[in-house]
Amino acid sequence: MRKRGRYLAGLGLLAVLLTGCGTTPGPAAVAELPPLPAGADQPFDHFRRDALTTIEKADLTFFHDCLADAGYPQEREFSVGPPPVLPALAAAPLTPRTEADARKYGFGEPLPPQPAQVIRKDAAFHTTAQNCERSARAKFGAPDEVGRVRGLYADLGNKLVRERGARTTEIVAGKSAALTGCFAAEGYRLKLGEQFSPRGDLRQFGIQKGTHEKVRAVRVPSGVAPGAPARKYLPTVAEVKFAVAFVRCGTRTGLFAELDRQQPRIQQEIVERYAAEFAALNPAVEQVARDAATALKNRVVKPASAG
Repeated sequence: MRKRGRYLAGLGLLAVLLTGCGTTPGPAAVAELPPLPAGADQPFDHFRRDALTTIEKADLTFFHDCLADAGYPQEREFSVGPPPVLPALAAAPLTPRTEADARKYGFGEPLPPQPAQVIRKDAAFHTTAQNCERSARAKFGAPDEVGRVRGLYADLGNKLVRERGARTTEIVAGKSAALTGCFAAEGYRLKLGEQFSPRGDLRQFGIQKGTHEKVRAVRVPSGVAPGAPARKYLPTVAEVKFAVAFVRCGTRTGLFAELDRQQPRIQQEIVERYAAEFAALNPAVEQVARDAATALKNRVVKPASAG
């Protein structure tokens, strides 16, 4: 089966033009951020990951239902649901933060489950899949509008992640000399004149990262590429030792404290830069999510047609 584009690209910039009445334009109004959801207290909570998650779930669910109704039930049978939506937005900007996590994960993280994939080569399937893209979204809105809102909002979330990553790199760079000295005290010396890379390249210290645990081979029907369950990350011994040193040095140099101190301001500056997008898109994505939730609640699963 072909991979579905999870997020749409090239949809253009979101323009919000605010002008006064009459023939003489008034001063441009500054867009205000929408209110934070109840119980939220971080500026990045303006981004409604929960709403986008609901939309993604409905989109994939009804897409698979459509395929099954058209005689292609395997995609639904093997589905493990949509992948997490922009998990980096909810994660700390730099990890690991504790020695326990350093010993358990090193610098890696587990992999979510991967669905088996049906190998589809016939043109009829691809035509059906294209039609199902639209009919799935028609279950909870106008297909083009659902796709537009979904794509623009995902793009906005990616901008937040990228900009926070750039600001985090700047803070780490400011601590580079202190980190270099701390690592040397922990037994990790760099070449004369070299400093710790703010991008955290472990190859500076000759350290190889680990791998994810191997998956036990399972029997699958002909024409199906096997999926995989959730898999643990297995760090190397050298990676774990350096990860522990990283946690100690991040604490001693004040790097972690500085990152945490600046996070609210960094997040606020970033979301304010995109206030117009939030003001325009949040009401739209929230409405699409409500309609998607209602459609999922009222979903009726028909017996799969034989392919």
